[in-house]
Amino acid sequence: MGLNSGALPLSAAINWVIKDGFGQFGGVIYATMVGQKFDSDPKHQRFWSSVWLQTATWLEMLTPLFPHLFVVIGSVANVGKNIAWLAMSATRASINKTFCRKENLGDVTAKSGSQSTAAGLIGTTLGIVVGGTMDVSVYTLILGFVPISLASLWGNYKSLLYTVTPTLNVERARLMLQDAILVQNGALVFSPEHVRTPRQVSKIEKFMREIRGIEPEDRMPGIIISANISKLEHVFPWTNSNAAANVAHMVRDAFQPQYAWNELYYIGLYTADRLYLWYDDRASDADVLLGFYHAMAYRKLLGARSPSDARIESYVFAKQTFASACQNIMESGWDTSIMYFSKRSRFVNVAKPE
Repeated sequence: MGLNSGALPLSAAINWVIKDGFGQFGGVIYATMVGQKFDSDPKHQRFWSSVWLQTATWLEMLTPLFPHLFVVIGSVANVGKNIAWLAMSATRASINKTFCRKENLGDVTAKSGSQSTAAGLIGTTLGIVVGGTMDVSVYTLILGFVPISLASLWGNYKSLLYTVTPTLNVERARLMLQDAILVQNGALVFSPEHVRTPRQVSKIEKFMREIRGIEPEDRMPGIIISANISKLEHVFPWTNSNAAANVAHMVRDAFQPQYAWNELYYIGLYTADRLYLWYDDRASDADVLLGFYHAMAYRKLLGARSPSDARIESYVFAKQTFASACQNIMESGWDTSIMYFSKRSRFVNVAKPE
């Protein structure tokens, strides 16, 4: 069966449109799903955008080996590239802001763009030089690409270690307060000189994976923030009815007025290795930080006190020291105007008794 002269160009054009269309659509979906995470965890998003970009480029290099799968491979690669470019551009604003000293974001952005352009020109030149010494085999090109790709990822990782993020998410807040809340002679103490600065935290912050809570450590329970109460059966080991009863008891106690103290957060203890922290949907950012501060003090005191005594003593400590602690935190360089501990959509609506 013959084909007219316009059939092949039309087919190629359709394939390219499909490939690019899928890529752009994937980027839109990703931006919708991620949203606030570009601000709350820019280092995590920035690093993985580099991983996605390198992976997508590697996939594109495979298309000559599988020409019959050009549209499929090209579409997947384009989705990865669009996600990477979107994440890079979104996190660039947050990261550039941390380099500002006198509201000079435009100047910082311009210099960052100039450096990126210069790096791109150098990379293109080196690529031409290296490419001229290699044959045109796809396998050779892939082997040459892998070490360069790994070097790029390593450089990106090292640069993020020096990127200072002054906003507070769960991981940065944990590292900031870890050594500042102490138990001395059986009593809780706040030590201002042990509040870590954003620069100190940036060197030890874990950003390779997304962190939504605090893991148990040194006989202290972990902290899980804004767990979905209606789906706690997916979190707890539902092996018998006693486990279900314990969960119900923990949730009921967390929201009892005598344990909530009319605050806009709620803390529940399930066994010795798990604290649950919920926020009321009316909570301000100051309430969010107070709840986290109280939970950190509570977990420090557990083991030295019974759970009920530790709950009360940690609350008294938090209320007495929170104002001065906030002042020390801000003086250390932290931005307390917005908290990135949980999405607002995960805050709970608790009906107060009349």
